[in-house]
Parts: sequence; structure tokens; C-alpha cells
Amino acid sequence: MSNVVFSDSSQSISNLAQRLVDGYDDSVLVLAPFAGKASTYAPSKKGKYKGYYRLELNVLIPEDAIKGEDCLNDFAAFAVVRLPKERVQEHLWKEESE
Repeated sequence: MSNVVFSDSSQSISNLAQRLVDGYDDSVLVLAPFAGKASTYAPSKKGKYKGYYRLELNVLIPEDAIKGEDCLNDFAAFAVVRLPKERVQEHLWKEESE
């Protein structure tokens, strides 16, 4: 599973988005809303997602925005999530100089 980065700067997030575009000359960034309510789950004691909080959500892209009839299968995505500071363990905070 990929790393989760806490207290990341907006510039770092911008840089990551830029790398997604730079890596594929034929790509464009799309800012799409999440649809409906997100389902949230506390960490399970066993199984594939043991030890992880989970957010399940759907992203909607209008049908008339995409050329062709087939499913989208060539994409990259990441989520930016806002959490209350008091809920995040202190040892995960990045120092200002990092």
C-alpha cells in the first residue's frame, strides 16, 4: 500500500499533480466531485484492510465529457483529504522546514 502523507503543503500537492501531467504528454488534469455520501470504515481487525481507516467514494465524470463509448481505464488519481488536526497523531506532523 502506498504511503499516506500528513500535513503536506499545498505546493507539494500541486507538484504531485504537475508530475501526473508531465509524465504523459497526451493527458489533462480533471477536477471531479465526489458523488453522494462517502462511506467511512474504522480499521478492521483482520482481512485485506486490517489496520487502515477506509473511505469509499465515487467520482462522477459526465458522459458527454468523454469521447468514445468504452470504460475509462487509463487514468491516475489521488485524494486530498481534510482532517481535524486533533484527530491526527502528533508524530505524523511534518516540521515546517521539511
